[in-house]
Amino acid sequence: MVKLVETATEFELSPTLEANEMVKQRRARGEQVLHMGFGESPFPVPERLKKALSESAHRKEYLPTGGLPELREVITSYYKDKIGLDTDKFDVIVAPGSKLILYSLQMAIEGDLLMPVPSWVSYKPQARMLHTEVIKVPVRLDDEGFFIDPDTLRSVIKDARSEGKKPSKIILNYPSNPTGLTMTEDNLKDVAAVCVEEDILIISDEIYGFVAFDGNYRSISKYAPSHTAITTGLSKHLSLGGWRFGIGFIPKAVDGLNALLNNIASETWSCVPAPMQQAVIEAYKGHQDIEDHIQACTDIHKLMNIYIAEGLRGHGIDAPLVQGSFYNYPNFGSFREGAAKMGITTSKELQDHLMKTYGLASLPGTAFGEDPETLTLRLSGCDYDGAAALAAYQGGETLDEAFIEKYAPRVKAQVEAFGDFVKQASQAKAA
Repeated sequence: MVKLVETATEFELSPTLEANEMVKQRRARGEQVLHMGFGESPFPVPERLKKALSESAHRKEYLPTGGLPELREVITSYYKDKIGLDTDKFDVIVAPGSKLILYSLQMAIEGDLLMPVPSWVSYKPQARMLHTEVIKVPVRLDDEGFFIDPDTLRSVIKDARSEGKKPSKIILNYPSNPTGLTMTEDNLKDVAAVCVEEDILIISDEIYGFVAFDGNYRSISKYAPSHTAITTGLSKHLSLGGWRFGIGFIPKAVDGLNALLNNIASETWSCVPAPMQQAVIEAYKGHQDIEDHIQACTDIHKLMNIYIAEGLRGHGIDAPLVQGSFYNYPNFGSFREGAAKMGITTSKELQDHLMKTYGLASLPGTAFGEDPETLTLRLSGCDYDGAAALAAYQGGETLDEAFIEKYAPRVKAQVEAFGDFVKQASQAKAA
């Protein structure tokens, strides 16, 4: 009898992709769904990049596994000029999406994964696919941001080693999916110091780096270049998730790591498709129209997601004021008593109730590493016509509540649905 590996039973289809497919199927049947379950930036492909891809369609040859030299050079220059990255300390590799680089880095570094909670849905499944342990690191979430206490991190590492585990790598994501919060420079510096002292490789998932609402791209690499690998790509700040293009900055100080990643790539994805590599060069040349596009999209993301946060807070829901990306991560713990009378005691039951009662799709906190009884949800603020919203903003319309009412009525309806839920929970508590 053919047997599946044991870890295959620990995870299912990615919750984000599953939620998106569910919404598509329901909408295809004519059902009305408020979609907060999938973080796909809704804006159109910039004309310059569409033209570049069209002109590169004839490219059919295999390219170097690590990426075209011209492409890696322009990426290196962009990050050096744009964020001040010390590119002399890193090699560059490209892949069909940053998820593959995250997985390959986990594969390449021996030992167990330190995972802040909450963290993106794929970090833990990737680790378990590789038969490594996942060691949870507690996080504080508030209006100041996404905070990892350095003393707590040291203690988690020490305790794990005393139990025979081998913590050797940590994945950080800021601005964060699922929280929409980022880390302060001081906290990045403190966490970096612990990781260097304890010889932990930092896998810095900076995919939302250019979607920070204050315009400040943060990177822990400046504090620990010898112990940091950066992953990023086009999917968030340029709304190009389906192009599947990821970038890794690999620390030269980790001897052999870049060569090993290239070996892994050569035996798995071979290379990023040739037309894509050629076209993506234009995304990193610093063209003003591309930079203006990125800023305009970020401005709209900020409007939508702060509106959601403030709307949730207005209903009495604990929702930190978001700082980047396109997510909110509210906690419904203050409504636990009323929710329990409605048969809701876990985040999954809360998710199901919202879908059944209000047609609102979300993701439960359990998808991001939380205990089932922690009543948190990940909410994406992307359910609107991005092309129409972007054209209106570029045409001079003001980003305010009237803009949301006109171009993002489902976003407004989402906030109103949570108001209805709060009333329902409050009535149940009083009954």
